[in-house]
Amino acid sequence: MPPQPTLVIWAAQWRSDQKDVPARETAAWEGIQQYFIRLNCHTEIRAGTALPGDASAFGRVVAVTVRELGPVLRITLPSILEGGTEVVVQIRVFDGRSGAQLADLRTHWQHGGPFFVSGTGSLERDMTEALAAALRQ
Repeated sequence: MPPQPTLVIWAAQWRSDQKDVPARETAAWEGIQQYFIRLNCHTEIRAGTALPGDASAFGRVVAVTVRELGPVLRITLPSILEGGTEVVVQIRVFDGRSGAQLADLRTHWQHGGPFFVSGTGSLERDMTEALAAALRQ
């Protein structure tokens, strides 16, 4: 019997003062796609916040909630510039047939450091790398 496909549902829950929401959502979507394409498994990706009615057709359902995706810049004393990007995601994994929750992970992934300044150009790649780090097991 061939393995059942995986369903990925994803949504964003940004803070109220989040800037450039459409661009961040595009980067999140593309980063999620790239991660699962890299796995070379049969995966369907949809926007959503709840298990769909057809979840039983999938072996696993992975629910990704993106809470933060963007560059950060901090100035610390004594005058050190520190920056980079950060991704905050919650990932829940369900058995598709039973709906039972198998895992609930919250990850705060960061890339950068002292004298590192990053823009929004790497957000897609950062999303992919954050998923890889969170789902490494």
